[in-house]
Amino acid sequence: MDRKAWIVVSICAILLALNLHYSDENAKIQREAELAEQAEKEEQDAQKTPDAKIPSATVEPRPIPEDIGTEESHEIATPASVFTLSNLEGGIVQNKFLEEKAFSGDGLITMNDLGLNRIGAITKISGESLEKGYYEPDESRKSETSITYKGSLSNNLIAQKTWTVVEEESAGSPYRLQFKLVLENTTNGEISLKDVSIFNGSAAPTYEDERTNYLNFFWNENGDYDSETTGYFSKFFGADPTEFRTRFEQNLLFTGVENQFFATIITPEKPYPATFRAIPVDVDLPESRGNKRVKAFNTYLTLPNEAIPAGQSREYIFDVFMGPKNNALIRSLDGDKGDVMDYGLFGWISRPLNWTLNKLSNLFGGEKNDWSWGWAIVVLTLIIRTFMWPLHAKSTRTMKRMSKLQPKIAALKEKYPDDPNKMNQEMMKLYRQFGVNPMGGCLPMIVQIPIFFGFYNMLQYAVELRNQPFLGWVKDLSQPDTVTDIMGLPLNILPILMAVTMVIQMQITPKTGDKMQQRIFMLMPLIFFFFCYNFASALALYWTTQNIFSIGQTWLMQKLPEPELKTSKKAGKKSWAQKLAEKAEEAQKRQGKGGLGQRAGQKQAKLKKPRGPKTGG
Repeated sequence: MDRKAWIVVSICAILLALNLHYSDENAKIQREAELAEQAEKEEQDAQKTPDAKIPSATVEPRPIPEDIGTEESHEIATPASVFTLSNLEGGIVQNKFLEEKAFSGDGLITMNDLGLNRIGAITKISGESLEKGYYEPDESRKSETSITYKGSLSNNLIAQKTWTVVEEESAGSPYRLQFKLVLENTTNGEISLKDVSIFNGSAAPTYEDERTNYLNFFWNENGDYDSETTGYFSKFFGADPTEFRTRFEQNLLFTGVENQFFATIITPEKPYPATFRAIPVDVDLPESRGNKRVKAFNTYLTLPNEAIPAGQSREYIFDVFMGPKNNALIRSLDGDKGDVMDYGLFGWISRPLNWTLNKLSNLFGGEKNDWSWGWAIVVLTLIIRTFMWPLHAKSTRTMKRMSKLQPKIAALKEKYPDDPNKMNQEMMKLYRQFGVNPMGGCLPMIVQIPIFFGFYNMLQYAVELRNQPFLGWVKDLSQPDTVTDIMGLPLNILPILMAVTMVIQMQITPKTGDKMQQRIFMLMPLIFFFFCYNFASALALYWTTQNIFSIGQTWLMQKLPEPELKTSKKAGKKSWAQKLAEKAEEAQKRQGKGGLGQRAGQKQAKLKKPRGPKTGG
């Protein structure tokens, strides 16, 4: 493999690692500064009079007096979820996933449990609550799969909220509820719904080390999907935005929030132009998720901008999905929900890799085999490397032939030490003479780079790998395979194996390039070691398997007869690169001659005729 290609990849990996490192460091510094600022503000507020009003970007719901009623919780269960609803705001408090264990402890993953409101709560778009009190459950319409709440709003509307489990035949039904909202105007005048909204859901990290860029809010306006991350609220210059708010003039098809592995998607039955708002807040993760203060999102979605005439009512129906970001599951939902699985630039690679990984896991027993996902990664890696075998074999033979040209190249460097253009021309001649393509060793790397990043992006959101063990010591393929801590530092085995196998692979690979290139090449195991050390162990497993395969492939190639360095039949023809270099050299020579003539002409033009002496008179 060409050393220059490795150098380029090394530099890219270093820059990416530095970017990830300093992004996390900056996020930590920013969080500490925000906490300090908040503590200072609270201290200042405590010193003010009770009547002092302090403006806030987030409007907290006012507490409901205890004498109005008592809060009651109700549960609606599906085969994979337990939705908890409350008569306070008449909405979803949280959804607990029965098949998704928390990273620590014996708890289960929940969504919206740290939200400011219940999903379906009626507010202003600013977040100001319009709920007048507790809702009354309609006992006559209550069942295991449905519940109806009825209550009044401060804008004189009567609200009726019905939550129902979606039919089992529908895609994603274990994670979906239908939300039917009926607003009735019992007054003698018209009531406008301008700026009236529902709480659209919240998202917080699943665990304490989840990166902030995994936390997104998203929307689809008339088929155009877009999203924002926590980075929207952190600007390099000027004050940080305290909210995201936008008006969609075209129909809003769906909107929602997500973290690394789970998403909430709200879909109106009848799309309409709407205003969407997201506000960041600081929340404390529960002990099962790390007991750490982190950023979270709260989102709001306006109802249709219309008025309800006196004595009339309006009905609005929404589909509420709260579930894991399983690629196959999300893509099975109606509409363009598959866009939520945003794998980025290399999504065209990530999606088939995820599909193949799922098929291979089922082949190895699926849920019946605890190691099925680990074996699926190993086999998927072998399949990829097998398809790349012809390219790798050709690259290895090219590198061997290039290594045999090194003495001739060294002689050219000694012959033309002060004329790099001439030396490059002669080197191209040499390559053409023996039919060696200097870029031949780069081809496998060029093909491998998008596959690597496609695999990397796919693993970032592969909820299927959560809590999946492998090889005994790997407890979770979606997390680092830490076996113990040494002086506060985690000991991860797979990244170490990856670095060792990479060193062995390089030792048996034919050497090309100068000594400086070879030294830089030797830094690659260290670079990838730090890059993969704290990432999902599945990535280190993929890279280690690939290294072992490459070692065997290189060993086999070494057993084959050495390629001979013969003169190519096409040696008499000039390559396009050589023709280009010769034209550049000729142009440079012409420019040099023209420059001398111009300077001589300029000097000649400056000569003046001597002036005679001045005389009086």
